[in-house]
Amino acid sequence: MDNKFHMSGWVYIHADQLTVDEVDEWAKAGFTTIMSPEVGLHEVEKLIPYLDRAEKCGIQLLANVMGVGYHVYPGLGEEGYTKRFTEVYEKLKGHPALYGFHCGDEPRKEALEDAIEAIRIQKLVAPELTPIINLRGSTCEMFSEKPGDTFVDWLKHFKERTGVDTYCWDSYSQMINDGGVTFHIDALKKHNYACKEAGMKNWVTLLSSAHWWFKYPTEYQFMWQITTAAAAGSTGVCWFRLYDKECAPDYHGSPVDEFGNKTEQFHRLKRCQRRFNDQFGLLWQKMHLKATYLTGFPRMSYSMFNEYCHDVIKKLNIFEECMISFFEDDEGKEYFAIVNIEMEQPVSVNMEFDSSKAKLTRLDCNGTIQRSIDADDDLLDLYPGQMLLYRIDRK
Repeated sequence: MDNKFHMSGWVYIHADQLTVDEVDEWAKAGFTTIMSPEVGLHEVEKLIPYLDRAEKCGIQLLANVMGVGYHVYPGLGEEGYTKRFTEVYEKLKGHPALYGFHCGDEPRKEALEDAIEAIRIQKLVAPELTPIINLRGSTCEMFSEKPGDTFVDWLKHFKERTGVDTYCWDSYSQMINDGGVTFHIDALKKHNYACKEAGMKNWVTLLSSAHWWFKYPTEYQFMWQITTAAAAGSTGVCWFRLYDKECAPDYHGSPVDEFGNKTEQFHRLKRCQRRFNDQFGLLWQKMHLKATYLTGFPRMSYSMFNEYCHDVIKKLNIFEECMISFFEDDEGKEYFAIVNIEMEQPVSVNMEFDSSKAKLTRLDCNGTIQRSIDADDDLLDLYPGQMLLYRIDRK
């Protein structure tokens, strides 16, 4: 599913507690590379029916096998870990619906090298797969600004050592309060600008349910989380979490409740995932981030957009908050995306651009619908979290 924006999610349910029919529901909900149910080392074959159904549904799974994460590497060592992972891999080898294996969650700084070694071995044993690890959002803060010890340096080391160019990281603060939004926007900048320099890609683990002080999102906030991640340069999202546990009082509001019922959150998430990929998914994997700016309110991260930021797009007359990002595709064509990052109110943006230098073309439905924008046709209306995409056709 590398031709779409990746939509993944944490399942956290043992394979015995679900049926393969659930895979149909994942596909209908717009998931593309979702985590499989959990299995132990001696029950890996239980994933085969899930993989078979995923293949029929046109999606892929990240195999979640307990005992092959980075945390077991120190105890097993290189030889032991290679033997264990190889035994697991051989049971699923060659399945077209297998995207890769889940390598673990939130390593502390002292465990980052263990994670790299586990991922390196997984890629060595199964070169056709993409191992995925979920890093702490604060991983970018674990390094200094000294040459050779920056987050960019570590990402380059990660890629060179493992041969893997994708990782996942979590960001939940946007579902606390407005200060949390500032923290989230700053984290998006740090991860995506570092990936840009290191030649890496990232998926963001975002919230689809509630726990502790984190609230569950509205439908607008589901889309807001997807579009801010995409506009910042991420190539996928992974939702925490899809299912509520039978007994976990602090965890609630998931798309599937503790009784197995699909809640209103499931249908909200379904609409947002499918809408985004129907609109932009096929285009997004070809995009390469050039720069991102904000309007309305500085979030102590990205620069504020002004007339000197771009030679064609000169001004965005708006009081409210938006994110505007510039991209280039594989063929060198230029684009910009604008996202309403107000969580509760729609905005109208009056855009001024230099029509002597370029024509703007709005792209909908992955470019199957195109509309040229004249200098006088420049009022953009966006609901909370909505994104619009334009191609810059230079004259």
